[in-house]
Amino acid sequence: MSEPPVTCSAPSAGKGLPAPVAGLGLFLVLITALVRLGTSLYLPALPAMGSALSLTPRQLAFTMTAYLAGFAAASLLAGPLSDHRGRRLLISGGIFLFCAGSLCCAVARNYELLLAGRMLQAVGGSAIPVATRAMAFEAFSEREMISVLGWIGTLSGLVPVLAPLLGGLLTQGMGWRANFYLLAGVALLVWVVAQWQAPETLPPGNRLPFDLRATVSSYGEMLRSPGFVLPLVPAMLCFALQGGYLVASPFVFIHLLHLSPVQFGSTSLLLVGGLMGGRSLCLALHRRRGPYAAFLAGAQLTFLGGLLFLVCLLTGNAGLAAILLAPTLFCLGFGALLPVAMRAGLAAFPERAGTSSALFGALTLGASAAGSAILGGLLQRGERDLFLLGISTVVAGFLILASGILCRRRMIGVPS
Repeated sequence: MSEPPVTCSAPSAGKGLPAPVAGLGLFLVLITALVRLGTSLYLPALPAMGSALSLTPRQLAFTMTAYLAGFAAASLLAGPLSDHRGRRLLISGGIFLFCAGSLCCAVARNYELLLAGRMLQAVGGSAIPVATRAMAFEAFSEREMISVLGWIGTLSGLVPVLAPLLGGLLTQGMGWRANFYLLAGVALLVWVVAQWQAPETLPPGNRLPFDLRATVSSYGEMLRSPGFVLPLVPAMLCFALQGGYLVASPFVFIHLLHLSPVQFGSTSLLLVGGLMGGRSLCLALHRRRGPYAAFLAGAQLTFLGGLLFLVCLLTGNAGLAAILLAPTLFCLGFGALLPVAMRAGLAAFPERAGTSSALFGALTLGASAAGSAILGGLLQRGERDLFLLGISTVVAGFLILASGILCRRRMIGVPS
């Protein structure tokens, strides 16, 4: 059932978003959270899954890598499809496939079915953030969009580190399969809500024909555009470290520091606080000093997080508190720079918001996949795992700051 396109006016100063706009914004934020929940809800269950299905640590790590890589690859097709068929259809179909993949994982008795379920989750999940970012760009005023994209960006980093707390409780109380049954149930509920809450923000007259050659050409044009690429690089580096952290942290905290699955899940609360604080910092700096100030502050904070981790390793103070404090500082910077990077990428090609959203998502999720693959392939369930995580944070923080400084000329021109 088609919906009329949404038009949204800017809110009055100090009054927040109007009710219809706030409702759409909340829906976009929550549906994005569902997809990101699938990334890491099951992390505390990895040791139990390995025992039940006779899987090696590298096979378990690859279930994360395959999800992120499949997500990134499918996003490249989801973007032009959303520009051709609209945002609403893509959301409904994506949720359905995500639900089916979650059920496959829940009933898996071998590695092959588990991996197939993760790939289905990835293909279905890839459609959702592509559509939600484009909807936010089309439906909201500038200030509303920064706020909504800020929440979407925050959740993109927040949910993967918060989800292990819930996953730990489910695993400890009901077994590892409960994580995937929960994802399937939540996906079904979100699908029902989407049937009446998700509007169509792309009018038929603004839709583009689906042409594979033209799509490839568009992606090439975007990758050659400094306005699109330069703000994207620091975001990719943030996601690359997040991917590495997601696969390394269960082994560092559970095997090396002997935390229970619930205790490991609870360590994510500090990281969540960092991401939430980063979003608030972004909004404050964006309002007072413009987008580049928020972007650069985020890059500086990620660098400080890496520097702190390096100091802890060199001085031998790599205890639980230090291990958590450095990634928390990194997450503060991550949360601050991501909304501005997303806005800059979409603004570079406003007439192809779905396609540019897809490429942004594919490259950032691809970076997560690369980070998880590299660090996952080096894990040894020993003290070297902590060293690898620390060095990765140091290198990522340095590169994010360097690339963030190089963005200055382009980012100064982003509307505030």
